[in-house]
Amino acid sequence: MKVAVLDMGTNVFNLVIAHVSKDECSVIKILKIPSKIGEGGMTKGILLPAAFESTKSAFKEIFKAIDETGGVDLIKAFATSAVRGASNAGEYISMIKNEFGTDVEIITGDREAELVYKGVRESILLYKEKVLIIDVGGGSNELIIADKERIFWKESFNLGVVRLRELFPPSDPIKPSEIEALTDYLDEKMDTLWAACKLYKPTLIIGCSGSFDTLRELIYTEDDGVLPAHELEMKKIAELHEKLLKSVRTERAAMKGMSPIRVDYIVTGSVLINFIISRTGIKELYQSSYSLKEGSMAEIAASLHE
Repeated sequence: MKVAVLDMGTNVFNLVIAHVSKDECSVIKILKIPSKIGEGGMTKGILLPAAFESTKSAFKEIFKAIDETGGVDLIKAFATSAVRGASNAGEYISMIKNEFGTDVEIITGDREAELVYKGVRESILLYKEKVLIIDVGGGSNELIIADKERIFWKESFNLGVVRLRELFPPSDPIKPSEIEALTDYLDEKMDTLWAACKLYKPTLIIGCSGSFDTLRELIYTEDDGVLPAHELEMKKIAELHEKLLKSVRTERAAMKGMSPIRVDYIVTGSVLINFIISRTGIKELYQSSYSLKEGSMAEIAASLHE
């Protein structure tokens, strides 16, 4: 079966096209399209007209990519934080259906976390050791404590980098007082995470999606990205964090490996990630290139077995 899975993120739409069978999943094409559907409306709970227009442009690119690969048997499209929190979500979903004939499923944060877990599990061998999985998005972050067999705890926090940047707009470079205000807010809002870590004691962090992808690309500039998971050395994470905190936008844009999509959000993302590392005391970190869309592919493959 040939399948296209679309993760309609708050900042980026992620598309994967693949052949899926009972025994394997063979990726044909991966496409990342800047969407910025949450920009300007996250804290107001609305999708602005610009989000509708950028979505139309993105879907044209998506269907062009699908056509270029010879079409697909199934399209699965998932809308996440920006859409599920918008008062005009129904109008937005109807627009996509009317203009492109595509059904979009608005998923809950819990469902998103479940798909992220299933995706990460395809990229890295998990054992009995409990891990903390962190998916950093534009609108929300999904955090999961799990091992290879099951999820022990999961929660979706409305603390994505687009949302946080609107709530705490940073100077250029960011000021120490702004970092303190942001981390105080995170500390308060993520109290259930600290309690869960104390209870389940995860010993490894696996980070996925935007900010973690960018950290990998900035630290390991010669990495070809073929391996779906890569260790991020804590020392190098800390060094890069300090560099990002001192940087202005033009300096970040010129960094080797920096994605133009992430230039405005990577400082906020780095503050978030490094605060979680510091607060949990976990000493080992891996990046996974797999998340929601690969989790959906894994479910489709499992359904073929049934």
